[in-house]
Amino acid sequence: MNIRRTVSLALVGAALTATAAAPITSAATPAPAGSVLALLEADGTAFDGNWYDYDILEAAARTVLAAKPGSTVAALAAPNANLTVFAPNDRAFQVLTWSLTGKWYSTEAGVVKGLVGALGANAVDTIEAVLLYHVHAGKITAADAKAASGISISTVLGPTIGVRYYPWLNLIVLKDKDPDAANPWVVNSKANIFVGTNSVVHGISLVLRPVNLP
Repeated sequence: MNIRRTVSLALVGAALTATAAAPITSAATPAPAGSVLALLEADGTAFDGNWYDYDILEAAARTVLAAKPGSTVAALAAPNANLTVFAPNDRAFQVLTWSLTGKWYSTEAGVVKGLVGALGANAVDTIEAVLLYHVHAGKITAADAKAASGISISTVLGPTIGVRYYPWLNLIVLKDKDPDAANPWVVNSKANIFVGTNSVVHGISLVLRPVNLP
């Protein structure tokens, strides 16, 4: 993958897997109120048995910021940011790790370990790129996305995401850059999670892929 650069595997592995033993906030300052990261942390920061919250996504963002404080991922911790975030749940990362490793991990900690192993020494940069591919600079509500069916939207990473609304299913489907993988959709019960006055989060079913994975 051309979005990867060499970084320390030990750094990302330790930062991510540490959350399996203790909440990440025990070693980190809680995100500012009104930020996307604070929303992701709202239900706790330790790995758990709920596959439909965002523990892995939150841990991934924290890991990138620990390794690269100047990363654009810092916008997720900014209360006044103007963002749309498509947020993959923990199950989405479980599916991604299975597709990369061929193994179905039964715990969130196992998913993280498998994902880090699959990404190898380029883990931090790759995770950063994937996170930024899930962020649009600007506020797009579910109604906006439905009205924009058939167009592509920009991402902070650069590559675009296609948007298609299927009214008979009431389903917003997102098309990423991997034509061989299933496309994620916005989970209707997790759409339009407003953060402060400027940002909105939409929970999605799968991880968006900014490149065609092998």
